[in-house]
Amino acid sequence: MAPKAKRAALIGYDCLIPKRLMKMLDEGGLDNFRRFMKEGSYIPEGYNLPTVTPPSWATICTGAYPRTHGVEDYYYYHEGQSLDYKFTSQAFGSDILTAQTIWDRWDKDGKKCLVVNYPMSWPSHMKHGVMVMGQGLSPAETRWPLHGNEHKEYLASEGVISTDFYPMGVQGRFEDAGGWKNLPDTDEPLDMTVRMHFKEGIEQVDDQDWHVLAWQSGDDGYDRITVAPEKDFSKAFFTLKPGEWSEPVRHEFTVSADGRKLNGVFRCKLIQLSDDAEDFKLYVTGVAGETGFVAPPEAAKEIDFSRHVTANDIGLVAFLHGIIDTQTVCELVEFHSAWLWNTISCLFKANPDWDLFYMHSHPIDWFYHGWLSDLDSEDDEKRKAAEKMERHIYEVEDRLLGRLMDAMGEETLICCCSDHGATPMGPILNTAHALKSAGLCSYEPKKSENYWDIYEETEGFNYVLDVSKSKAVPQRYMFVYVNLKGKYPGGIVEEEDYEKVRDEIINALLDYRHPDTGERPVLLAVRREDAKVFGMGGAQAGDVVYVLKPEYMAEHGYGLPTGESGCGSLKNLLMFRGPNVKKDFVYPRPRWLADIVPTLCYMTGGPIPDDAEGAPIYQIMEDPNLVK
Repeated sequence: MAPKAKRAALIGYDCLIPKRLMKMLDEGGLDNFRRFMKEGSYIPEGYNLPTVTPPSWATICTGAYPRTHGVEDYYYYHEGQSLDYKFTSQAFGSDILTAQTIWDRWDKDGKKCLVVNYPMSWPSHMKHGVMVMGQGLSPAETRWPLHGNEHKEYLASEGVISTDFYPMGVQGRFEDAGGWKNLPDTDEPLDMTVRMHFKEGIEQVDDQDWHVLAWQSGDDGYDRITVAPEKDFSKAFFTLKPGEWSEPVRHEFTVSADGRKLNGVFRCKLIQLSDDAEDFKLYVTGVAGETGFVAPPEAAKEIDFSRHVTANDIGLVAFLHGIIDTQTVCELVEFHSAWLWNTISCLFKANPDWDLFYMHSHPIDWFYHGWLSDLDSEDDEKRKAAEKMERHIYEVEDRLLGRLMDAMGEETLICCCSDHGATPMGPILNTAHALKSAGLCSYEPKKSENYWDIYEETEGFNYVLDVSKSKAVPQRYMFVYVNLKGKYPGGIVEEEDYEKVRDEIINALLDYRHPDTGERPVLLAVRREDAKVFGMGGAQAGDVVYVLKPEYMAEHGYGLPTGESGCGSLKNLLMFRGPNVKKDFVYPRPRWLADIVPTLCYMTGGPIPDDAEGAPIYQIMEDPNLVK
């Protein structure tokens, strides 16, 4: 009988595309991914539906399909609310799960579980384990139960100080410097005082005045920026020249509600400084907190948070608004990974007796949302620049994988996976337009002024819906609701017309031809109850569930996991390494993400969560007969 693994671990990389990974492996490098495959088993046909973040990670930690664990989309519909999509929330809270997680089941048996930045995990319900907040995409942030693309962080999100206007920043203008102490010997120093407002904080902190000094180190104009909390050069946060990052700055912030003092860490990069100081841009990372996002709270004392920043969204929103360049994005990926590894290594050191480890890392997904289409560009320069970024980010994740493998040793059963893949941006389907064309829906186009709504235009949601004039309401990625009178605010459809309207919705979706291509973008449209055959159709599904052809998607979320388009694919990464796992083995048939939890439990002898529906992947085992 083969030995059972001593413990189990899951290393999750959001949106890692196997097709892209194999391309880079063929070109060389990524030695830790290569090592993992050589020492373990690889399953190239990994599936889940829907192909979007919260439902997939919920499946990976419960072993249940979305119809069972209750998360069937990136967004969550609150029963009794308007069907308008803007009233839904990002589905990241653990309390909405209707299936038991593997860590809650193992914790029930007294096993110690460590969970780091795993979507759908927070708040923690464990008595024996340690959890680092996973209620969004990045550590120490929450997206539940907020509306739209809203998020909040411990302590604040990224920003910029500039002589130009940016919607997420502070604008100022340099004047002759005055009132400074301990200035360096320099001609005609300039300064500005800016009122820093720290946005998107879980706990709002007070504004602060920061003082920015522009000065000359030589005779070629202004080439140095110093930022200080008061006009004393000796107490400055940092001094930078163009293109330079500051070291991590640990600074005190005051909670507005009760006056508590909290430490936070941030870094800045001087993006631009003209020699006359007329053009100036300083990027400010989010402020990474040190408390409030670890359970139990005393476990935070075992982690040194004083030297790293979370770099939430790796600067994607700042890039889209023209604040930073791609080189800065790649540097933020390094910072994000360093925060994760520091946190994980501290937890391993403080908890050497751990039994189960789950973690998630998101930079690959952020990258594909920003640059996947560039990988298919006919412009060689644009394509090569995107490929360089892609490889850099995979190299960062490869380095993290190697560190984790070394730290876990040979007795740990490890699953390395992704939640979904992605395909390049295609012609966007506005589902509301398809329904409006059939007389089922009423809306008007809109242009959002909220800088976080920059995603809406790429996802077909840039409209204002009139629910009171709509028999059918598209909602989230794959659903259309029949707007029943008495069931939904503004409902207009009589109960006896429900099936008739549902048939009209299905026909409208299947018959619709995209105005840009003249082709049908909808691959299938079925009744809610029929969607149960592919794992959906539960309480969080709409009355009609539809799927798009992969070439019509905004990266992912709308299509079957078999979808392929251009350089992309919607399949997920799925591979195992450890005791009793076949080495250098490729299993060619499809397996679902629901099979991960049963496999981890079976191969370790650990307890199986109450609602698990998948099956152990016997075919990757040297000896599948562990129970005799």
